[in-house]
Amino acid sequence: MQNDYQLYWGDFHCHLEDVDHASRYLEEARRNTDFYPVLCYPFAWDVCRGLKVESVRSRPEFLGGWQKLREVVRNFHQPGQFVTFLGYEWHGNRRQYGDHNVFYFDGNGSLDDAWSLNSLYKNLRKTRAIAIPHHTGYLPGRRGKDWGFHDDNLSPVTEIFSDHGSSEGTDTPLPLRGNGSMGPRVTGGTWQDGLAQGHRLGCIASGDGPGLAGRWGKGLAGLWAKDLTRESLWESLLERRTYAVTGDRIRLWFAANGYPMGSVIRREKTLEFTADVEGLHAMDRIELIRNGRVIDTYCHSGKWIHPVGTGRVKVRIESGWGPATYYGFPKGKSIWNMRLQVCGGRLLASTPCFSLLGQRMGKIEKDSCAWHFDIPYRTDSGSWKEFCQSVVFEIQGTPATILQMWANGRRFSLKLKEVLAGSHLFPLLAESRKIIFKTFHLSASEIANPDIYFQNAGKVKVHMAVPEPGYKISVRFKDTAVPRGHNYYYLRVTQTNGQMAWSSPIWVR
Repeated sequence: MQNDYQLYWGDFHCHLEDVDHASRYLEEARRNTDFYPVLCYPFAWDVCRGLKVESVRSRPEFLGGWQKLREVVRNFHQPGQFVTFLGYEWHGNRRQYGDHNVFYFDGNGSLDDAWSLNSLYKNLRKTRAIAIPHHTGYLPGRRGKDWGFHDDNLSPVTEIFSDHGSSEGTDTPLPLRGNGSMGPRVTGGTWQDGLAQGHRLGCIASGDGPGLAGRWGKGLAGLWAKDLTRESLWESLLERRTYAVTGDRIRLWFAANGYPMGSVIRREKTLEFTADVEGLHAMDRIELIRNGRVIDTYCHSGKWIHPVGTGRVKVRIESGWGPATYYGFPKGKSIWNMRLQVCGGRLLASTPCFSLLGQRMGKIEKDSCAWHFDIPYRTDSGSWKEFCQSVVFEIQGTPATILQMWANGRRFSLKLKEVLAGSHLFPLLAESRKIIFKTFHLSASEIANPDIYFQNAGKVKVHMAVPEPGYKISVRFKDTAVPRGHNYYYLRVTQTNGQMAWSSPIWVR
């Protein structure tokens, strides 16, 4: 069954606000994702005696941007290579019904001005379209989702993770903390609340904001489809063969009695679940959840060891940190030209973990790969996570295999056995001294505390390598006492670095 589908990655919630430069954003999206449902954001701030208030409804001035997006969606659509859809964020009565993103199958839909969700649904039934709820876990009636107004056919999946945080459940990991104005997560509108009310809700994750489509750490949707076409991806959405990740592109397959995620099974008293997972880091645990409760957990930490012979490993190479405006630097950016050469082994694959525009990933050639980072200076002392980029490489080798790396011309190397033993940090101190001297005209003799050089140095971190037994596992669960009535099961996967994934459910009725 798994061999019948391919895994494709996309972002259903990346606002394309700069429509005059839409082609640039689509070019970036094409490098970072397999498909991009281009999202119009018909929004403006209204200022009332100095008070900023969010606009509602569509306006005539939004229509020009909508037409431009229709054109760019058509121009960038290349079945088999990069798939686009046309969509917009609905700005009707979100306070009462919750927020929804609308997407059209063929790219010819309208910017609907419906005020109520029922009116929006009525209009969407006349065409081929879906409406995806997002950040549902806020207070219902105050931008959280009211599951009493929901059409499973038009809203087959729900965005359960984004820049806002997680709307999985009331007492589940990763709370909603991305928007202090909209308040905390509460009971009523979460994904689990909707499932408990009997809705057939698949799940995705997506970014929610402008910038790079498929931003690492903001949420990404994985779809199991027969091929990279609109028809196959749309079918995947309607069948709920979808799942959500926070950032790392965890490969997740979930099935019960041979039926894949999204399926509805009837009259099965015993269930045997299959969980095939391949991460970008070491696996921590896989949880099987039935009707909102964890009924079984497989803990992988401590159950695998570092192999001593030839094998596959994954290594994350991260660059960033660097100068910060907090220390007095003006706004600027750091350019990183990176390369990895594997000696005495094979470089098998690379996976980008990009959150910023302007990053470039080269192809693997002769066990070597080059890439380019364009990273702004940090804006305060605590914001380093937003100003680092990374790539995860899969390598086949032995403990004696050598990883030779270059960062802006500086060369350093590590044996694979050293990377298996722990992580390594390489601060570019000479470059930091040059930048400080060029910016502030200060020599080392004039600076009493030399820590400033390290604190503003660009840094390369080679994370501890993870052998294949640590990141790739197959787990089997069994439930021999399926309760009567309607039940749902899904997986929650957690890596040891905190990155997570959630499968769409399987329903047993």
